[in-house]
Amino acid sequence: MERIGMLFRRMMVQMTADRRKFGLLCALAAVGLLFWARIIVIKNLPRAVMAEGEQALLAAAEEPGNANMSDNQTQLSRTFVLEEVPGRDPFALNPMWFSGLEEDASLSNDQPKLAPGKSEDPEQVISHLRLEAVMQGSPMAVISGRTYRPGDLIDSQDSGSVRFVLIEVQRRSVVLEHAGRRYELRMGGSGT
Repeated sequence: MERIGMLFRRMMVQMTADRRKFGLLCALAAVGLLFWARIIVIKNLPRAVMAEGEQALLAAAEEPGNANMSDNQTQLSRTFVLEEVPGRDPFALNPMWFSGLEEDASLSNDQPKLAPGKSEDPEQVISHLRLEAVMQGSPMAVISGRTYRPGDLIDSQDSGSVRFVLIEVQRRSVVLEHAGRRYELRMGGSGT
């Protein structure tokens, strides 16, 4: 046993003595392992069924003396009819399992919190806008989470018909204009 260990150590020293030969041996071993794995994969291929056209299947089924079919095999024919439009939404949650969920607001019959006629007043609309930050160097302002530069249109989240134009960016406020009237929106405060 000791002799085999000695021979193994001597062989390892001889193989690793020359780096080129050892690198070539490792590369050949890797390629050999790849080929061996490829042979195993090819040898154990899973059975696959290829779909043929309906005419070919019907022609094969109608032949009385089909030589390919053995007596032990029976020919099964199944027909599946798929709907053009799915009957249910596959992404909808099942209320049986998720009963604590709120229903979608778009499906609700409740009236909106702000009626469209009430949000048309620019003073009420500007009260919903929030000035978060201003920058003086190249003037810009962050209003309700969006960045605007002078001349940009500011749409209110409540009403799309009331639009303000950013006129001027001051130190702690901005000047907005709507229908020829100017409003000042202050940082952390309200508009006037």
